[in-house]
Amino acid sequence: MSGCTIPVFVGPSLPRAARPEGPFEWRPPAVAGDLIALAAAPPERLCLIDGLFDSQPAPWHKELLLLMARGTIVFGAASMGAMRAAELDRFGMIGVGIAYRAYRDGRLTGDDEVALIHATAELDWAPLSVPMIEVRATLIAAVRARLMDPGRARAIRALVREIHFSDRDWPAMAHACRCQGLADRDLFDQLAALHVPLKQRDARDCLAVALAWDRPVPRPEPPPATVFLEALATRRC
Repeated sequence: MSGCTIPVFVGPSLPRAARPEGPFEWRPPAVAGDLIALAAAPPERLCLIDGLFDSQPAPWHKELLLLMARGTIVFGAASMGAMRAAELDRFGMIGVGIAYRAYRDGRLTGDDEVALIHATAELDWAPLSVPMIEVRATLIAAVRARLMDPGRARAIRALVREIHFSDRDWPAMAHACRCQGLADRDLFDQLAALHVPLKQRDARDCLAVALAWDRPVPRPEPPPATVFLEALATRRC
């Protein structure tokens, strides 16, 4: 690739200490309008990792389609990027990682699988809850480490799946499991210590793929220039 920088929209999925060196322009989690703001001078490549969806409107699919139609190769992984890539890969968006493949194949469907609550930019977007997809990965790791059998892991998974994503932290999960007799404190402490940072791994893989990509990507047709899309572009100018 050329010497151009790659905008990366990321927050809690990849803390600053885990961000690799490279031609990356680190931007906060994307919201509606952030992507269309780049359309006047489209970057060669772009990585969408994290996006907001609760406190602010999430980035639109049409923003991504517009950038891709103007020549940007868009990569997505880990969180919001994984979901958007699963929805738009047939139009040329490049999905990377386990979360993307799970959404693409229909093994995961809910956005709460990757959702979490987190701190502000000043606190490095520190996660304050645990995304369900990482609970699943951690339970698989626990079974492989013989901390528990598959039946108990499935029971724990089903129980914590019912906890709202904003409340799903390790203490809350431990309390729910103790109340149901599924895990004592020692077992759950071991489980928490085994926490698999799946979204961080996917995010780093996405950056590596974006750097190494050397294949052409077909451009989709640009989305219709609706009054809503024009209003979004005007609002972000």
